[in-house]
Amino acid sequence: MSVKASLNTLKKMNEKMYPKLSADERSAMVIKTFVNNDEVQREKLVKSCPMVNYSESDHAYTVRIEASRDIVTVFIIQLLEYDKFISIMKILKGLDYKEQGFNVIKFVNEVQAFLLAFETFCEEHVGIASRDMIQAWYGYDERYIKMMEKINNFIDIYESNPDEELKGIWLKKVFLNTWKNRVKVR
Repeated sequence: MSVKASLNTLKKMNEKMYPKLSADERSAMVIKTFVNNDEVQREKLVKSCPMVNYSESDHAYTVRIEASRDIVTVFIIQLLEYDKFISIMKILKGLDYKEQGFNVIKFVNEVQAFLLAFETFCEEHVGIASRDMIQAWYGYDERYIKMMEKINNFIDIYESNPDEELKGIWLKKVFLNTWKNRVKVR
């Protein structure tokens, strides 16, 4: 349908037609009003949309569930990134990392701080173990739990002391900041 035909269709509509539009028709027409820069028609379409009352679970509960799922998803994405990097390091084990300008201990400290921050977040702020949090959102597929064990084994090889400052940064700036913004905790 051409822009001119769309404009004519919208202009021919009368007040009785607006409430009868289906959700598909109404949304398509509203999008066309943006294209045509027709604020008057857009307002008529929006204001004539039937109003419906819904019941839902407690909002505070719902946002906490959604936020926990999203935080675990971000955690898993970062975990996959670290796992990939560790796998590459193992493949290139024969190379001298210092010669390549790579600080292994700094990397190990970062990964360790990330894992500890997630663990602290789960236990102290959500009230469940990090392992349970992962399984809650990623089922009983042990892949991510095994990946964490593999990464922890890698960290143990370097016998690094946890970097509490870096852990605090991960905890505060990533996990707690996201949690507080989503659930509006003060």
